[in-house]
Amino acid sequence: MMALVLLFQAVTFTIHKCSKEEQAPQKTKKEIRSELFAFDPNTIGIDSLQLLGFSRKQALTIIHYREKGGRFRKKEDFSRMYTVSPEKYEELAPYIEIPIVEKTIAPKPQKTPRPKEKPAEKPTTVKEETSDKPQVSWKGGPKEKVFIDLNQADSAALISVKGIGPYFCKAILSYRKALGSFAHIEQLLEIRGMDQEKFDRIKDQVFVHPAGIKKFSIADADENFLRRHPYIGAYNARGIALFIQSQGKEQCTLRSLFENNLLSAEDTLRLHPYME
Repeated sequence: MMALVLLFQAVTFTIHKCSKEEQAPQKTKKEIRSELFAFDPNTIGIDSLQLLGFSRKQALTIIHYREKGGRFRKKEDFSRMYTVSPEKYEELAPYIEIPIVEKTIAPKPQKTPRPKEKPAEKPTTVKEETSDKPQVSWKGGPKEKVFIDLNQADSAALISVKGIGPYFCKAILSYRKALGSFAHIEQLLEIRGMDQEKFDRIKDQVFVHPAGIKKFSIADADENFLRRHPYIGAYNARGIALFIQSQGKEQCTLRSLFENNLLSAEDTLRLHPYME
């Protein structure tokens, strides 16, 4: 009888112990801690940005800015990203390393002087005809290379650019009106029919002066202007108007519109140069 009691207690103890082990809470997945390391914001990848403490959405915003032609030339440029808070920049600033690109100018090869040759005597029977008039090719001759400001140029100036004909002249003026002004020459690639090959033909003949960029406030802008703007459109313009009605103009910033899904990350970056 005593042996049966001891056996019963042993079995009960074993079952109780196994039950506790099964009910023990599983360990939660270890959270990824941010790690600090030296990095170049012009080349760092999305995974490394997340290791620095950025969310995937914030990291994608930085990557998209670079893909659109954005470049960080000094540390302070990284702090101007709205996804980088002042506290985060202060934490990362000692680790930002942007290499300095030095331009080296190769020395011009020296020309070895050639011995002067005695000019051959011209026959006296042939009459030499000289002309100071320039060579003229088809349709009035080749265009001279120009350098014009896209925000100041009229149709005559645009036509003078080699590679811009009547169609693109009209398209550029129309797109400039919709934007308010150009912020950089790469926006020409957003015009229908303008591919990389055509852009490469004209990119060295045009520029955008920073003083010519017309800035505006989304909160105070006319709704019709926002509806026609290529980076906003009618749907988002209506959403912005409703946002202002409910939250007030003071809350209508690029950051708040992005966080409330009224603007995409891409359009938020493209609108940034125009904000007052």
